[in-house]
Formats: sequence, structure tokens, C-alpha cells
Amino acid sequence: MERKRTALPKFYARTPDDRLDIVSEMTGLDSKDRDVLRAGLHVDMADSLVENMIGVFALPLGVATNFRINGRDLLIPMVTEEPSVIAAASAGAKATEDIEALGSHSHVTGQIQIMNPNSNAVEMVSARENEIINRARDALSSHMDVFEVSPKALANDMMKVDLVVDTGEAMGANAVNTMCERVAPLIEEITGGRVLLRILSNHLPRVGYAKAFFDVDSRVAEGIVNAYRFADLDKSRAVTHNKGIMNGITAVGLATGQDVRALEASAHAHVADAGAEPAYGPLSRWEIRDGRLWGGLFVPLVVGTVGGLTKHHPAAVTCLKMLGNPTAGELAGIMAAVGLCQNFAALRALVTDGIQRGHMKLHGRRQRVDPRAAVTSKQTVPAE
Repeated sequence: MERKRTALPKFYARTPDDRLDIVSEMTGLDSKDRDVLRAGLHVDMADSLVENMIGVFALPLGVATNFRINGRDLLIPMVTEEPSVIAAASAGAKATEDIEALGSHSHVTGQIQIMNPNSNAVEMVSARENEIINRARDALSSHMDVFEVSPKALANDMMKVDLVVDTGEAMGANAVNTMCERVAPLIEEITGGRVLLRILSNHLPRVGYAKAFFDVDSRVAEGIVNAYRFADLDKSRAVTHNKGIMNGITAVGLATGQDVRALEASAHAHVADAGAEPAYGPLSRWEIRDGRLWGGLFVPLVVGTVGGLTKHHPAAVTCLKMLGNPTAGELAGIMAAVGLCQNFAALRALVTDGIQRGHMKLHGRRQRVDPRAAVTSKQTVPAE
């Protein structure tokens, strides 16, 4: 296999300063960007982000190497406290020549719950759809648009109205919630009921998709396919299977200022089907195609590159710069690619040496020091 520009042999053995030098040169980070990554979040900035702020909780920021996505080499910023996550993503990416990945437009649904509506409320909402859309548009940013109004009776005393919004490059939570509240009085007038909840749904807003062929011998490939089948047939195994995928996706989400709780909730809801047996399954799929191991990952991702922490957290801004300032759709594809490689690496370890050999080796690198002393220590982390 052709060596990738981002392979960076023995990158893990370099000092943190050397790694930052290499990353800065490859991704175009300037001195201010470097300072942001090392300085952490300023207290005043942190105080503006959350209430009752008393300090800042830091997590390690690393980069996954070896990634070639849609023909482009990338260094992937990842924030995680768990050993072996970044190493596994890098190892998984090294086993494939290129990952095809993409992300869809983000269609976020705002939901309005109505109690005790009139008997013809569903029909009345449909008849006045244009009026509702125009009222909703008044509350949205210029780059967002409402394109569907969907009323539905849920029970004898309850109905809902879904407003589907194209949020463009933004995740759009605040805008969609504001829209729901702006439209609520009109919905009450039309339905004759009382509006209760007015809030977005995090279900299926934007889809990230990644697929690739991986280079492994036939015995390992067969083992990975059977490990996937185990997750497909057993809910308990599927939960851990998907947790490993989300190790990668969430780490990129943290680095780029995403709402990682929404990422997790949307992904798990996607593979939960009350009518299926089992009622929960794996996010990824693995099979043998033309004698080679093929993996695919289709996952809904609540991501944006406009608004929120993507513009207000300096490290998130810098991490997006490292990725070439992708669109929200491109970021969804990148995150899906990382999740797929994370899954491959975990399954390969499980069907060969077992997960603990590599995981515990990296776990053992943690220094046995008083964590309070480490806060003020000026010593650099020794290279391996």
C-alpha cells in the first residue's frame, strides 16, 4: 500500500512539542493557534459559556493520523481521556487506502405538542400550512428555511405539529427552539388546543456515511464479519460495539465544539427499533465483497460549523481549521470515517489478540503521580 503523507511513522514517540510543530506545519496553524491549543480555555470565556462557573476542566487533545478521506489526507483532532482511542483510529485508517465519506444536509425537526385539540385540528393545520411556514420563517436566520409542516394525532387528547427546518451549516438548536415558541400561539389558534412542549428533536438531523475496503487476511476478515453478526444478533453486544464507534465520533465532536450528548442520543435512537428482534443493533456493517473486507457506517449526526462553540471556543475554532474548515456535511462524513476506523480496529483486536493487550499497554503510560501536583508541574511528557 502506498504510504500516506499523514502516516507519520513513530509520531507517538515524539515529544508533544515536536508533534505540535509537525501538525502546525501540515495544517497551517500559526503561533496564535498553537497558543490556543496549549493555553486552554480562559476563565472569562468559560464564565460566558455556562452558569455558576468556578474553574475549567481540561481533557487531552490529540490527532489521529493515516486518514485519507475522499482522496484527501487529513490529521483528525480528537479530545478524549481514554487510552487507545486515538491509536485505534490511526491504526484502522492505516489499513485502508481511502475512505469514501459524505454527509447530508441537516433537516432538524421542531416539535409542538398540543393538548385537547379540536377534532378537525390535523386538517386545519394542513390547510393553513403556508401561514405557519411564514410565521416560522420570521424567527429563523437567513441561511435557514422551513420546508415542511407535518401534523399528527398522537392520542385522543394530544397531537403534535412537526416543523422540518433546513439549518444549513448550523446545528440550529436555538434557532429551531425559538421558531417553535414563535409559532406556538398561531398553532393554538388553529387547533383550539393548548400548546405544551415547544422544542426540537435530535432525531435524524444530518446523516454521515462512510465506507471502505480494509486490508486484512481472510481469517481476520471472517472473524470481523462474525463479530459484527454477533452484534447484529445480540443487543448486549451491540451496545458495546456502538460504544466503540462513538469513542471516535464523540472525540472528534468534542474537539470541534459539537453537542456530544445530541450525537450519542441520535446515533443510538437510529439503531433502536421496537418492532425488531433484537430491538437494538449495530451502527456499522461488515461483509466480504470480492474477497476483501468491506465496512460501512451510516449514522445520524447532530453537527454544525456555524454558531455555538464552533465560533466561541478558541480550541474548537482551531481544530476546525486543522480539518480545512469543512462544511457541516463534510464534518459529518469525517466523523463517520473516524467511527468506522475505530470500529475496525476494535473488532480486529477482539478477533486476534484481544482488546486488553493494546489497551492496557497504552493505559500503563499514565504517570503514577499526585494529580494535584501534576497541575503545577512544568515537566514535559517524556517520549516513549
